[in-house]
Amino acid sequence: MSIEQINEIVSAADRVVTAIESKAAEIDNKTAQLASDYSSKKTALEQQIAESSAELAIVASAGYRKAIEDASGGRNTVVIDEQGNPNVMVRIPRFNYEDINQAILDRLGVDLMLGTGTPTMFQRNGEQMGEVLIAKYLASSGANGGCSVIGGVQPRTSVNYDVAKALCNNKGAGWHMMSIHEWAAIALWSLANDTVPRGNTNYGQSHENKLETAHRKDGGIPGDTSGASITDAGGGPNTWAHDHTKWGIQDLVGNVWEWLDQMMFSEGQFISTLDNNPDVVEENWIKHLAFLDSPVESSEGTGSAGSPILSNTVINRNGPIGNIEYNNPYLSNGHFAAIEKSANYNKIELLRRLLIESESVETVKGYLYARNYGTRFPRRGGHWISNVGSGLGALDLRDARKTSNSGIGFRPALFTQ
Repeated sequence: MSIEQINEIVSAADRVVTAIESKAAEIDNKTAQLASDYSSKKTALEQQIAESSAELAIVASAGYRKAIEDASGGRNTVVIDEQGNPNVMVRIPRFNYEDINQAILDRLGVDLMLGTGTPTMFQRNGEQMGEVLIAKYLASSGANGGCSVIGGVQPRTSVNYDVAKALCNNKGAGWHMMSIHEWAAIALWSLANDTVPRGNTNYGQSHENKLETAHRKDGGIPGDTSGASITDAGGGPNTWAHDHTKWGIQDLVGNVWEWLDQMMFSEGQFISTLDNNPDVVEENWIKHLAFLDSPVESSEGTGSAGSPILSNTVINRNGPIGNIEYNNPYLSNGHFAAIEKSANYNKIELLRRLLIESESVETVKGYLYARNYGTRFPRRGGHWISNVGSGLGALDLRDARKTSNSGIGFRPALFTQ
């Protein structure tokens, strides 16, 4: 074979290789284009699905809200918070102290000396509000690191004061943890309307009426002292609501204690905001000339040192100043309104409005517990083993902000204006 023939074969082979490479490149380009088209169409489809899902969620949420509002005559509503969690809320319209006080006087024959005007619940930095929305149920677990307010589920517990407050605040503008002002005003309203609620105060049943029960977490028998006795949110009868209807605020009494905001008890002294303003930082809360003194100076042991004395100073402290632990005695009385007032104590109207002092024991019931050393934060209502210690007036001032256990929950609230 000649050199010319060999060169021609090599040239032909090069042309074949070039043609193959060209075709391969063309195929690669078309494959890449197809992949790009697929990716683009896939992204567009996913976006369309996401938008459609969001629209469906909005429609579903709106439908849910309308159904609740229609069924309740507007007394309940549903608010989707910024974390996407549903919250069934009870609208509490404004009322007046004089009307509440008169209704209590007419029904019980006692003047609780609540004064006149708009309750502090409906005042925010001095400005009046027409209504406040209160969570119908105790807070439960939610999506995106948040919490929900829905019925038929277990309350969220084992959160300390700061975590509970943050979970409420993170829901968006106007959201906050239920305050001492809101709790007390609603309690007084219930007293005036003769609808003071009962609740899960005896292992899944009411200690006052053992026929009133709700589903326990462990599925156990009501009254059985073993097992987990927390009941599902809103699972009880209407008498467990603040207005004795299915549209009222559920489980204020019993089930689990509830952290409350805008009050602290520091070194035996009551400190609070003047009205319902969660924006006021703790350092600017008002120190009232009101303390809980001990009847004895003992700091030995961890039991009760006796009934506290409402006073303008502390003479007997049952633990070291600054101590937030639980290694010293506490104070207790079977009824917050029954505690003794010292001769030098000057009565404070705001504290009567907040159910801290009282003109009469003819008011809402509940134990008072307190440690007059260190800084403590309030929880109210009682829990599933409180029995006679529970009630709208029950007030526990023994715990520091770090405390968290299965017997403490919380409840969000919302300003709408």
